[in-house]
Amino acid sequence: MSGWTDLFTVLPLPENWLRALLFVSFGLHMLFALLTVGTTLLGMLFLVYDRFHGLPAERDMRSHLGLRTLLVVLGVAPLLIIQVRYPHAFFTATGLFAYGWLALIPLIIISFLLLDGLRHTERNHHSRLTLTYGIISAALLLTVPAVFTGVLTLMERQEAWPVFGASGFGVNGALALHWLLRYLHVIGASCLFGAAFLLLFAKGEEQGKVPRLRNWLFGAVLAQIVIGIPLLFTVAKDMNWAMLWVVTLGAAAAMALLWIMRPGAAWPDAAVPRGLLVLLPLIFVAMLASRQMLQDRAVMPVEEQAVLARKERAAALQPYQQQALQSFSEKLATVYDNGETIYVQACAACHGGGGQGDGPAAVRLMVPAEELSAIRADREYIYGILKDGTPGTAMPYFRHYDREKLDLLLDWLSETFGMFDASPAAGDKHGDRAQAATVWAATCATCHGADGGISDFGRTLRPSPPDFRRFSLTPERAMDVITAGYPGTVMQPFRALPENLRRDLAGMANSFRSPDKKKTQ
Repeated sequence: MSGWTDLFTVLPLPENWLRALLFVSFGLHMLFALLTVGTTLLGMLFLVYDRFHGLPAERDMRSHLGLRTLLVVLGVAPLLIIQVRYPHAFFTATGLFAYGWLALIPLIIISFLLLDGLRHTERNHHSRLTLTYGIISAALLLTVPAVFTGVLTLMERQEAWPVFGASGFGVNGALALHWLLRYLHVIGASCLFGAAFLLLFAKGEEQGKVPRLRNWLFGAVLAQIVIGIPLLFTVAKDMNWAMLWVVTLGAAAAMALLWIMRPGAAWPDAAVPRGLLVLLPLIFVAMLASRQMLQDRAVMPVEEQAVLARKERAAALQPYQQQALQSFSEKLATVYDNGETIYVQACAACHGGGGQGDGPAAVRLMVPAEELSAIRADREYIYGILKDGTPGTAMPYFRHYDREKLDLLLDWLSETFGMFDASPAAGDKHGDRAQAATVWAATCATCHGADGGISDFGRTLRPSPPDFRRFSLTPERAMDVITAGYPGTVMQPFRALPENLRRDLAGMANSFRSPDKKKTQ
């Protein structure tokens, strides 16, 4: 197989390179995501707690605002790599979770705008408005990791895809429990790294908040351990020895940090223990490594099956490759300089070579292709259909052809099918014309109008009915439509009417086109 024709079965880089790039890029994004959420949440809590009597909350918010640009920019790389490395699982999960995935855009934008408003109101001492902005922005920002963890959870559980879709995109049972624990674990990590960030950069007048941040660090580490234990049980069946060693290393580092940060430990308020600078990166790397290993074990078998299926399909299509390329080359070499060529290439697939509406693609149409050989209409009316298409049907617009080429097509339609000839004569009287006029006014005029033009109601229909002042059909075709209706439209069958009355109605439909337009054009 050729890499140029099987683009979805190859990778742009070796697997190990992609794995390393994903680990680094996702790690950087995750770090700034945790710092952004953590500093925002802590700043908001300090803001409420202090009731605007000190500076710590303002400083915490400024710390967050310096991180958000890096959060957004560094989030692009891992998303692109995930799309390349796990396309089947990623696009399936984001498709199932599309309502939440798309909600990330307004959530992040509104949250960041409110944080900007918070800084402005804080400087102008609008305490109530500041508090309102802070609470709403923090609440919106906390929903972002909920969506991300939801997508990742769904990615790693292929067996939950049909259940998730069949239940109206709701979660329950083991999936909901794992998602909740994973989300709480991320929020706990945000508080942990956010507090550590604020503690490391606490200076001068901010030293008074060091004891409070120490308590937050201790509580966040304890929460990570408490939440992490049941979280491990939800993924126990997918763990191997390598993952177990990584998790054990991270847990040991967390326990050591918990001991260092314990209440009553001999630690001056102005000092930052060196162990914090070593243990936090160790915990972070262990968390990232275990996450990626778990994701690989859960997702890679799904991706391998999808790639195998694509390769099998590519192999099945291989015998037709040369034929398809030859056909494509012929189309590229075709010169659209005459009406017949344009018809064959653009129209015959639906309308058929003889204009009978029986082309090879016609069987798949909900609204049947019209029998062009049965149309008698104004040239400009048909030109308008070619230029703008017919909404509600498969008839597209052909604006990619200029007027000269469409005129060539119109000339060919006229010469081949007599499309612009005079409307067929009404013929002999078949029944009571007064009765036909009554039926037209009571029934047909609802859509077609009393004068054969399109009524106001008819203009709301897709497709709308034809304008009989400029369009007509041969008597036989008009009789067929009146008798059998027109599938895919509101034109219903009227086979219950007497045959003579139906023939008179067909004659009436052809009588609206003005005499000066019934001559051959």
